[in-house]
Amino acid sequence: MIKYPKKPGFEPRLLLALGLHSVAIIAYQLVLMQMLSFIQWHHFAYMIISIAMLGFGASGTLVVIARKWFIKRAGWLIPMLMIISGLAMAVTFPISRQEIIQFDLYILFTEIRQFPRLAANYVLFFLPFFFGALAIGLIFIIHAKKIGVYYFSNLAGSGIGGILVLLMLSYFYPQQAFPLIALLPVISGVIIYSKKYKKAQIALTGISVAISILFFIRPPDITISEYKSLSNTMTLPDAEVIYSEPSIYGVIDVVSSPAIRYAPGVSLAFDKDVPVKPSVFLNGNMYGAIPKHDDSAKYNIHDYTTMALPYIMNDRDSVLVLKASTGTAISHALNNEADHTDGAIENKAVINLLKNEFAGKSNNLFHHPKINIIHQESRAFLNENHGKRSYNHIVLPLLDAFGGTAGLNALHEEYALTLEAFQLMWDMLKPNGVITISSWMDYPPRTTLKIFSTLCELAKNNNIDNAHKHIVAIRSWGTITFAIKKTPVNFIETQKIRRFSDEKFFDPVILPDIQPHERTKYNVMEDTSFFDYIDEIMFTDRTDIYHDYGFHIKPATDDKPYFSQFMRLRSVRYLAEVFGPAQMPFLELGYLIVLMTFIQSFVLALLFIIVPLFFLRRTGRGKLPTLLYFGALGLGYMFVEIILIQRFILFFGHPIFAITAVISTMLLSSGAGSYFSSKINDVTKSASKVNLIIAGILLLYAVGLTPILEATIGSHDILKIIVALIFIALPAFFMGMPFPLGIKHLSKSNESHIGWAWGINGSVSVIATSLAMLIAVEGGFRIVITVALISYLLAFGAMKLYKRIIV
Repeated sequence: MIKYPKKPGFEPRLLLALGLHSVAIIAYQLVLMQMLSFIQWHHFAYMIISIAMLGFGASGTLVVIARKWFIKRAGWLIPMLMIISGLAMAVTFPISRQEIIQFDLYILFTEIRQFPRLAANYVLFFLPFFFGALAIGLIFIIHAKKIGVYYFSNLAGSGIGGILVLLMLSYFYPQQAFPLIALLPVISGVIIYSKKYKKAQIALTGISVAISILFFIRPPDITISEYKSLSNTMTLPDAEVIYSEPSIYGVIDVVSSPAIRYAPGVSLAFDKDVPVKPSVFLNGNMYGAIPKHDDSAKYNIHDYTTMALPYIMNDRDSVLVLKASTGTAISHALNNEADHTDGAIENKAVINLLKNEFAGKSNNLFHHPKINIIHQESRAFLNENHGKRSYNHIVLPLLDAFGGTAGLNALHEEYALTLEAFQLMWDMLKPNGVITISSWMDYPPRTTLKIFSTLCELAKNNNIDNAHKHIVAIRSWGTITFAIKKTPVNFIETQKIRRFSDEKFFDPVILPDIQPHERTKYNVMEDTSFFDYIDEIMFTDRTDIYHDYGFHIKPATDDKPYFSQFMRLRSVRYLAEVFGPAQMPFLELGYLIVLMTFIQSFVLALLFIIVPLFFLRRTGRGKLPTLLYFGALGLGYMFVEIILIQRFILFFGHPIFAITAVISTMLLSSGAGSYFSSKINDVTKSASKVNLIIAGILLLYAVGLTPILEATIGSHDILKIIVALIFIALPAFFMGMPFPLGIKHLSKSNESHIGWAWGINGSVSVIATSLAMLIAVEGGFRIVITVALISYLLAFGAMKLYKRIIV
């Protein structure tokens, strides 16, 4: 028998230390994701975090291998591991900024030297999670009989950590937040310091605190990817960052240069000076140019772009600009004599910027009496105002980017671009109204075809059989603008479009009576198959092109809201043959990164799960149910978390608030469930019942959650918060019970499996994150919630299997 360390009067301090330590781990994870998203893209953050979080699985493996050694020394090891974890949190990011290991996601598949740098980043960011998880795992093993209370402390701390990050990022840059967070595990270690090796603990504490203070006062220099738009802009003559601030939405930078001139796809007939405009960047990505609005201006530069299409067709007295960013489209509407314009902007920090510090740069555009700036995500605005407002013109922003985005937005949920969102827009149009959406021309065509297929499906859903009489499009040398009109496009409008196209050297792509030669009159295309695809989408039922085309161009839906996801797994080989293996990553890099992340995490997780089996071979029976039970819990919990985040992004209207609400509420509620489970004596029977209850709740959610959220989405904020708390907390409360009940079961039946169970749960949780994203992209959220339901049924079956094997 192993003798556990004595803990007279020690438990309250240990619970406090565990909770504070858990605050730090979740806070570090979220800030690291924000920081890496700024330096690279969110895919890099996703990839690094997924591998780093396998530290939880690795810690369980190590405990299994050397269980007796760890438990014998746990009294001084746990505080030391907490302090080391804090030290690692303070130093890993600055070390990762050293040139020798700086890594660039964009050229991962084209430069061989990026792979060892990637491996170095993996190891670096693995360390804080590994040491932190090892401390938590040892606490769970030692206190397995009271696991409910300790798991409560762990989950509650994690929930608080999610809220803490939201507050921190409102006032500090991510690189300043790291050293502050790093102090928390150090404090945790001090709270439960051990008299043994006291000098070593004091020295390590002093070093950790000193380094944290140093990096807070003098944070490391940040070099973002040279392929991000902010980096490109800073190479322009006399470019300088004239404003920078942190926010919960990301880091906001404003750059000024005499060479920044924003006029996407401007006509070759334009012979005046393109105005100089400061540009706003969010996390290093272009957010928008600040327009210098002038009511008395004789023209707006955008009158010389394809985006002028709706205004040359007819007068537009009431306009809705979705995703209005810095107000470029709002200024354009005002210059075309719109009497009233609503602009939906999801970023409150940008709104404040243009209403205050940079109001003068835009001539007080956001204070103009004819406009109404609304702080709301576009889809949320559509949902809340459906049936309440109507417009002559609804405009969506310019999609994609000049030269393409390499699929870096593939896994962004775009609820404003789903078929359901377009239906809401359609319902808000006045009889003669239009919806317009523009895009950079891409090759091979993806974004452009998906836009058009969405408009055609919208027409079909509204019983319009002759879509070619309702949809028009014109293109320049670089951009294309589509417009769908509620009533048929008439002869006068058609002639206006032709006249405008001739004046500006644009080519009509879609008109009711379009002639083939008109499509390349001024802007010749070497490959004219784009027009064949357009005609096939317009004049067939689209079944064949959806199935046969090399990219996914079927409209996005609320169940699969990934508008920019074009990659099809079955087409990878064909596309590689056509474009070459070296070109493939630049077509759909985002999806490939997630796929690569899943493969890496699966292989490593399998290693962490299998290796302990060689050390458990003489520990009796029950390995299969342990693997199934704790693996199913890890998979199920993460799948439910991802499902709820996706549903509540639509409900709250912004990812930041949805992620914070779901993660924090789930962890706090699961903590409450864990605490409740500590009072349960009949562990095996109760664990089976709880898993069945969770499966039942998920079945109800699969059928009824979305309709309930849609019915209450336009309600007052207080009611929405109540609805969110109920529907997030209900399953989470029960989901906090199976893990501690399972650990308590092992403490009675097979104590040596506890470390392995901890590792299995952590490893599978990491796999589940990327797997859930892949399933959501390929099959939709309904499939994800179905897999989560099956996981909890599997956990139910595994507990029944325990009863048969271990008597």
